[in-house]
Amino acid sequence: MKFDKTILNKVMILPLGLVILFIVYRTLVFSVIMNCIPIMQEHYIIAETIRNCIDIMTIVVLMFIFKVKTGRGGVKGYLKGVGIYGLPVLMFTLFEIGNSTLWIFGGHAGLYGSGLIGYIVVNVLLYITVGIEEELMFRSVVTECALRKNSNIIVFASVYSGLLFGLAHITNFIFDADMIMFNKWCTMIMACVFGFTLAVIFLRTKSIGAVITLHFLWDFADFMNHMMIVERYRYGGSYNALALQIPVLIVMLVIAVFCMYKRQMRLQSV
Repeated sequence: MKFDKTILNKVMILPLGLVILFIVYRTLVFSVIMNCIPIMQEHYIIAETIRNCIDIMTIVVLMFIFKVKTGRGGVKGYLKGVGIYGLPVLMFTLFEIGNSTLWIFGGHAGLYGSGLIGYIVVNVLLYITVGIEEELMFRSVVTECALRKNSNIIVFASVYSGLLFGLAHITNFIFDADMIMFNKWCTMIMACVFGFTLAVIFLRTKSIGAVITLHFLWDFADFMNHMMIVERYRYGGSYNALALQIPVLIVMLVIAVFCMYKRQMRLQSV
């Protein structure tokens, strides 16, 4: 692939600029919510959900500005994205939901007590809005802008989309004082890999709904993992979520690379 000025400007600079603006904008929106609505200091998750909804509306405006189209994959694309390419994530999430449910509802509600159901519902809403927000931004707007005049660089656009998705998690280094440095780096690296696989699935299926669903499933499984980690430490045990997440990511990466390889072979045979 020849990196001329068109590729540099259209593929790299515009998406990067949009992502930086996105990071700054969502940070400012959250700051305004927390400072202008004092009660939100006690309802952090609800504040994040409101911020995500505002971000989604802003991204939809961006999509109109850049004339980005989504949902072209239809039901077939959605089912292929979730049930075939995203099957490892789907199975992983179902396993985690079952495992966590048996553990937490088996007398280990602990910190959450009678408010457990409400806590789960609020987090479901949070992760749904996160999935919609980030997939519209990184898979629709960013990938579409990267490929608009350079449709032959799908591999590069997928990798770049993943890297920018990882970059968006740099806020963990700035604002998440409770997260240890190792986990911050793990989160960023895993976001890059997961973002790449979602970009491949999106380009393969043309279904934004499929990648939104997979994003939600992954985040929700991580949320259930977190509850198990907290509870097991309370009862003198341990639980290594990364030991389960990394193999799933590796399988997803293999699927994504295989899809890219098949596409390249098909192009060469034409």
